[in-house]
Amino acid sequence: MKQAFTYGALLVLALFFNACQNKQQASEATSPADTTEISANQSGADQEAPSDWLEKLVGPEDGMFRGINLGDPVITVKAKENAEPFEEDASHIGYTIEYENLESFDVQYFLDKGKKVERIEVDVYLNNRQSVDHHKKELTAYFNRRFGSSTKQGWKVAGNQQITLTDVSKGKDFGLKLVFGARARA
Repeated sequence: MKQAFTYGALLVLALFFNACQNKQQASEATSPADTTEISANQSGADQEAPSDWLEKLVGPEDGMFRGINLGDPVITVKAKENAEPFEEDASHIGYTIEYENLESFDVQYFLDKGKKVERIEVDVYLNNRQSVDHHKKELTAYFNRRFGSSTKQGWKVAGNQQITLTDVSKGKDFGLKLVFGARARA
């Protein structure tokens, strides 16, 4: 009987020490030092490597946006965009790209009479205020890295061309608008 009591007491002590050790490991895993390290790594990643969300939006960097430059012929747009256009006429062609989290964006390439891109407009549809703030910050850092610091009017690129980024959220509709070109469409 005494032996059973000793084994039982040892088992209780072993379980107690194991529980204390697990609690300590969990506490260390969420310590402020780890949180700071994660935040530092995330902010560094924002500056150097674009997120998957951003890469899907901006596409390859061999053009101004999604591999397209202002002045490119419409045939270049059609070759570089993988989606089917949601609308197309003589003055523009538009595409919708969706994310898994129900966010999406429409990109429209406006054409001059020679069928060359003269302006690009992007409407980004987001889920909430936090998403707007996060993606606006991410886009600002990305364009600052690519084109230099912005002015009140946006980023100056290629002569008199510019890029503007605007928060167009209203009520429960959250989003951003990007315009690439000499001026925004009225």
